[in-house]
Amino acid sequence: MRVLMIGGSGRTGKLTIQELLRRGHQVTALVRKPSSLEKAPGLKCIQGTPTDLHDMRAAFEFDTPGVVIVTLNAPRASDSPFASPISPPHLMADCNANVVTAMKEYGVRKVVILQAFGVGESWTEMPCLLRMLMEKSNMIYQYQDHNETDRQVRASGVDYVMVRPSRLVETDATNVKVWPKNGKGVSLMASTSRVSVARWLVDAAESERWDNTAPVITN
Repeated sequence: MRVLMIGGSGRTGKLTIQELLRRGHQVTALVRKPSSLEKAPGLKCIQGTPTDLHDMRAAFEFDTPGVVIVTLNAPRASDSPFASPISPPHLMADCNANVVTAMKEYGVRKVVILQAFGVGESWTEMPCLLRMLMEKSNMIYQYQDHNETDRQVRASGVDYVMVRPSRLVETDATNVKVWPKNGKGVSLMASTSRVSVARWLVDAAESERWDNTAPVITN
């Protein structure tokens, strides 16, 4: 399978690329700095930014993918939820809009997008304390961006999987639970390891089981 990675230089993106290559897939990564990714057999890098539709089209033209995986996230000044955003306010929505535009032009059927528990319909299933934290912190801007992505992708007509893990952590946990009813019952302290998210993103890309859904996952 040929996969186009958007956001491949991030922490979860790098793990996703490693998992794709481990399973024998061919990967093209659209990145601002190709040097941010280690060279590996099966990995090609094309320099550019996903906010530029011309660059996005160039990535599709370079090696038209069978599926796109987007692990892009809007950075903040630090990992604190109260840290100021340091990216454009609609970074993820704008990038995913370019992804969908290029997919339609090049006949690519499916995109798998990393989001977060609390996006879209899962918002009302978040524990009350978490919702209060998001509403009072700068993370609310990321949720608004993700929600706009959700709206645009659903309206586009392409096949999608929008994956919504709980809090990401740097552990080796690999077992994943998929929660029904938009995450109803996920606990306040629930977490999901980046390793398991990367593996689940590849699972979703390989299979049609989760097509056109937005599953909430935890470890």
